[in-house]
Amino acid sequence: MQKTDTGSFSWRNFLTQNIYIFSAVIVVGAFYIINPSFLSLYSIQNITREMAPLLPMACGIGFVLYSGCIDLSIGAVASAACVITGLYVSDAGQWIILLMLAFGIIIGIFNGVLVSKIKLPSFIVTLCAQSIYRAVAIVLSGGGSKNIGLKQRYLVNWMSEIVFGLPLMFWISLAIVIICVIIERNTALGKSIFAIGANEKAARLAGVDTVRVKTMAFVLCAVGAAIGGLMYAYKLKSSVPAIGDDKFMMAISSVALGGTLFSGGRGSALRTLIGVITVISIASGMNMAGVDPLWNNVVFGIVLIAAVAINSEKGGRDLIIK
Repeated sequence: MQKTDTGSFSWRNFLTQNIYIFSAVIVVGAFYIINPSFLSLYSIQNITREMAPLLPMACGIGFVLYSGCIDLSIGAVASAACVITGLYVSDAGQWIILLMLAFGIIIGIFNGVLVSKIKLPSFIVTLCAQSIYRAVAIVLSGGGSKNIGLKQRYLVNWMSEIVFGLPLMFWISLAIVIICVIIERNTALGKSIFAIGANEKAARLAGVDTVRVKTMAFVLCAVGAAIGGLMYAYKLKSSVPAIGDDKFMMAISSVALGGTLFSGGRGSALRTLIGVITVISIASGMNMAGVDPLWNNVVFGIVLIAAVAINSEKGGRDLIIK
């Protein structure tokens, strides 16, 4: 039982600590009651297929949030990566994966340097960067989606293959989650990111290179978004310039449901995984119930507000974005 400093049970603390579990159980249980086929093997395969691209995006933005910053550009980065992958995978083959990793690293360094070295607010930097990356996606694609040729589909089909009952791309995303957990718990970088989010001045006085660490947080975020965009191209077998437009809301809702503080200093990729399950279950359940997809962002907005309200520290410190 969760107790307060005086020893009495606190429902607020108990709910805050376990919201990610409660939300997942409630959502999945509700949609199962409405439609028992929600938990059929076919449905689970579809849910995990939808989860796969969102997982690296959500885990990536988690690192930026741990540091107390925000990255509004991940949806646009995913769109640009999806377009580049869809257009050039036929020429580059599987080298496109390394190209997208490099793409994410470059974008992350650009965003990170502006925030950590030049001291610009992360909100403003990534809001402006969002427009740049979205324009890249639109210009390269000509404003419309382009399918990967039938003769080249073998280059992308492998990621949708079913392995141990689930799509291979989901297992890849799960491996990325494990890597993120290792970074968080077992590396100096991960511990330094949390330290900066908790108290940047104290971390600097303790010898943490705040410029390097913050930049690396943005690099991890952009790489996660680029991997997500690549997976969308592999899944859809197409370059879709608007694929990431609603993914920022889904990713940050997933992280918030996992209990991450928006002021930094607290969070977990494992909890984000549960958050992604909840968010994708909501989207899939609404789709199976015949709800207009345009309502998805309304629902995710409400979920995000609720999650932030429950997780917020007294005084609203975690609403401060650096």
